[in-house]
Amino acid sequence: MRMEWGRARSRVGPSIQPVYTYVLVLLSIVATLGVQGFRHERVWTPLERHYFGAYSVSQIAGVVRDNGWYTLLQIVTRKGSRLALDSDVVPVVAESGENTFALTEEALKHGAMRLEFRRTYCNNSEMHAYLGNWIYQNQTFMDLVRPALWAGLVLFFAGLLPATYLDRKRFIGLRYGKKPSGPNLMNVAKHNPTHRFRGFGLVNGKRTMLDRLFSLGKKLPVPPRKENPPVLVPVEPAPQEPVRRAAPKAGTDREFPWGTRQESVQQEHTPSKETELEHAVKPTTRRFFE
Repeated sequence: MRMEWGRARSRVGPSIQPVYTYVLVLLSIVATLGVQGFRHERVWTPLERHYFGAYSVSQIAGVVRDNGWYTLLQIVTRKGSRLALDSDVVPVVAESGENTFALTEEALKHGAMRLEFRRTYCNNSEMHAYLGNWIYQNQTFMDLVRPALWAGLVLFFAGLLPATYLDRKRFIGLRYGKKPSGPNLMNVAKHNPTHRFRGFGLVNGKRTMLDRLFSLGKKLPVPPRKENPPVLVPVEPAPQEPVRRAAPKAGTDREFPWGTRQESVQQEHTPSKETELEHAVKPTTRRFFE
């Protein structure tokens, strides 16, 4: 039996993931869907919006199976019925709030009586070719979504370099630590907004009653500018007390039985005048033959 002592190694640490690249991919997808939605509402015709599901499903379902059910908008005439085209219908809103279609004046002149939604069972390949010829003017599915895809790709490749730089900077900061920052490592323009320094104000102590009532002239703001030198407040030195030297202790007076007193210690150590004269007078040197 093997026992391991101590604490197990922990691998939990800061997440070093390309976060900015993920955000860029998400923005590219959102931009693609946004452009596609704008084209769906503003550029496409009403029948292209109506048949888009059937047109895309018929192309995919044609690979899996042959036939399928489809709901088609047809115009009923005295001679029969036919598929409605863009020049025959106009989008309207019904009384119930549902979006529907109505016949145009041109269609009514050519003998159109009413519109009907008919569900038919037909071949998928034939339906895809029929809708592509009469409704989409032979545009494929990729032709319809290509502008939106180009918009997403352009946004992705335009932001790939900045996202890579930010991810690398974040990786280095989490792996090795960030560079120290402070007032000594930045200029005044960057340091002041960080600490919200807006200058200083001089308090006005002498104000009139009207200024005190409306709180006017309470402070005189002085914004920080280059021409404003730093204010140096002169500080008066505190008065220093004179150093008091201790008075020399007088020599202890000792009284002798014969009534005389000894002089102080300070007077004993003072050189006498006779010693000064001895040092002042130089001894005369005599020669050997004199």
